[in-house]
Amino acid sequence: MQAELSSQVVLITGASAGIGAATARELARAGCRLALVARRKERLEELALELKTRHNTDAFIHAADLEDPEQVRAMVESAARHFGRLDVLINNAGLLRMAPLLAMPLDDMEHLMDTNFWAVVHAIRAAAPLMTRQGGGHIINVASAVSRRGLPYMAVYAATKWALAGLTEGARIELAAENIRFTTVYPGSIDTEMPRNLDRSRLPANYPNHARSRVPAERVAQAIARAVREKPVEVYVPWWLRCVSWACAICPGFVDRAVRRHYKTQSPT
Repeated sequence: MQAELSSQVVLITGASAGIGAATARELARAGCRLALVARRKERLEELALELKTRHNTDAFIHAADLEDPEQVRAMVESAARHFGRLDVLINNAGLLRMAPLLAMPLDDMEHLMDTNFWAVVHAIRAAAPLMTRQGGGHIINVASAVSRRGLPYMAVYAATKWALAGLTEGARIELAAENIRFTTVYPGSIDTEMPRNLDRSRLPANYPNHARSRVPAERVAQAIARAVREKPVEVYVPWWLRCVSWACAICPGFVDRAVRRHYKTQSPT
């Protein structure tokens, strides 16, 4: 993999922790040149120092609030200016909030949409013209398993990820003539700070935790690194989530009943 990815310029959002940081480590090992973006500059500095020490990677860091379209645009432009090009954009940054649909504050819904969807729209609109001028590129959008199957108390989060999946599918066809490839990554429950630090105060006491079944972020990072090399249309982590996606399409009523049993929600009357 190293020879194939060496010198590729890759921008990763949400790089300060979790999947983003793990992906940065994986791609640094493969010889990529990295632009790391997140809100927490000090965490980016720590990661950049680690990558320099372990892999002799000089990572470019850029602190940004991705809910601000101007900062998203500046993120892409500064990375491209620093390296002279941008080969791969990995839209990984995300926000998770869970609550009953009828009780979730509108502000929370807007923050979810701004981070999980609109930030990606603005990043694509900034990166695609640069990639077109250089002859092509690759955009990887990290969605979620709930892009294919909404779950209780995650309706709004799922909606943002469904929107992201639809955006990626449409853009993949629309920008194919510009030689810009798109990959959608569908991770399941992943062991990162986001679920560990989740505010569960609005969830039922018996709501499943799934802590023991969470997949390490490193597994997702390995899958993303393979995607950078192979440019597949879709990636599921773990792999069997693809089968769940098929089941949801083929027999949605059966899946509904299974989800209600698992989450102990009541059938509609």
